Amino acid sequence: MTKFSKFILSLALVAITALLSSYFTYNGINTFYSNLSMPALTPPNFVFSIVWPILYALMIVSFYLILNENNNQSAVNLFSAQLILHILWTYVFFTLGYFMLGLLVLIMLVLNVLWMIKKFYGLNHLASYLQYPYLIWLLFATYLNIGIVYFNGYTLP
Repeated sequence: MTKFSKFILSLALVAITALLSSYFTYNGINTFYSNLSMPALTPPNFVFSIVWPILYALMIVSFYLILNENNNQSAVNLFSAQLILHILWTYVFFTLGYFMLGLLVLIMLVLNVLWMIKKFYGLNHLASYLQYPYLIWLLFATYLNIGIVYFNGYTLP
């Protein structure tokens, strides 16, 4: 696989994740989300539209760097798993409105990203470092999700 095709693969996987996540998030934002009681430090909605493109760009570059390393299959698998968990969280939380289940998925996502960062570090330090803003944002999202469960109750399927 050429470097260009590796970049296109990285771009495509993250773009698909971003599009699906945006679609699922849009469902919730336009229905129930604005009526929720929110925890302290909840940013205005426009902040999310600034932060996510930056995080997605960092993901693209980080994954591209990993694709160019040898013996990267477990790192590729962890990256792919975090994309799936990312999409799943937006679907469960924003489309289905299952806050507690969303929190459980989000915790799995955070743990996956921690494991992924460790695996990336063994292959390419910069690729690992580029994932830290995402991890920090996920930890903040976990705080928000916990607050939403606390203030609004939780639902389970």
